[in-house]
Amino acid sequence: MATTTNGNGNLIDEFEEAFQSCLNVLTKEDALPSMEKDEIRVEMDQSVMRFLDLARQMEAFFLQKRFLLSALKPELLVREDIVDLKMELMRKEDLIKRHYEKITVWQNLLADLQSQAWAKSPAQGTAPPTMPNGQPAPPPSALQGVSPLQMQQQMQQAQQMQHQQQMHQQMQQQMQQQV
Repeated sequence: MATTTNGNGNLIDEFEEAFQSCLNVLTKEDALPSMEKDEIRVEMDQSVMRFLDLARQMEAFFLQKRFLLSALKPELLVREDIVDLKMELMRKEDLIKRHYEKITVWQNLLADLQSQAWAKSPAQGTAPPTMPNGQPAPPPSALQGVSPLQMQQQMQQAQQMQHQQQMHQQMQQQMQQQV
């Protein structure tokens, strides 16, 4: 399957020649006005088919060599897999590290905003910060040991409570309107 028809070269050279042939058909000058579009299309199809056939032959050649290598020296494939897994692990660790850095930045930003809100006194006309359910927000010092997951869960609980209170108020209003 990987035999060459070119007497002087190898499969790679033929592959390169086929690619050049495809480009030549596309870049021919209009010096030959006698060639019709159909003729150009047929020539292009033939060039592309030869290029694809040689590409398949090259792929088969390399797959065959890869198979022989895996049969004769399986430790090389294991080493390659180990290297791939290590690279993937490093990439994922880097991604996790970046996420933790972002979480730290957002926690610091949240703590700064809450400390600024606590620093303002009610005498200045500003009420202490509140959660969505109307309860006062915890002071920034209370957030120091809280994980992002716990913080997210607390926010979800607060939103659920607020939603329930709103639903309760709507039901009371509807009951009052009916009376």
